[in-house]
Amino acid sequence: MHKQYKNILVAVDGSEQSYNAVYEAIETAKRNEAKLTVLTVKEVNRYYDEFDMSVVDTSKINAVAESILCQVDKLNTDGVEIQEKDMFGDPKKAILKYAKENEIDIIFIGVTGKGMIDKFFIGSTTQYVVNHATCNVMVVR
Repeated sequence: MHKQYKNILVAVDGSEQSYNAVYEAIETAKRNEAKLTVLTVKEVNRYYDEFDMSVVDTSKINAVAESILCQVDKLNTDGVEIQEKDMFGDPKKAILKYAKENEIDIIFIGVTGKGMIDKFFIGSTTQYVVNHATCNVMVVR
């Protein structure tokens, strides 16, 4: 049986795999005539000074999120209607929270992320989302 998705979420962090997930989500949204939301999470935790636990300059964090969402717009060559969202917080928890609060049917996410931590713990955010989501999750390479 083929499930029809009406509310699709794709999590984007600026990595190549996350942009690949955008392509897949756009195609799925077209086939299902679904609502597509692109979410990028501004991870403030990466902006703490390790020694005195103060927040370092975060003035660029909004620019990074804007750049990521701008790149998504460039990938949307078919003109699929996309709702763009950004949130502050821990990406894995923010993705799940958004999905639950907005009755998302499927989450598209890249296999690995952009951060250095993800390079050591391959796909830690992805793994968390797969293990804790209450909806389907499509992991894209």
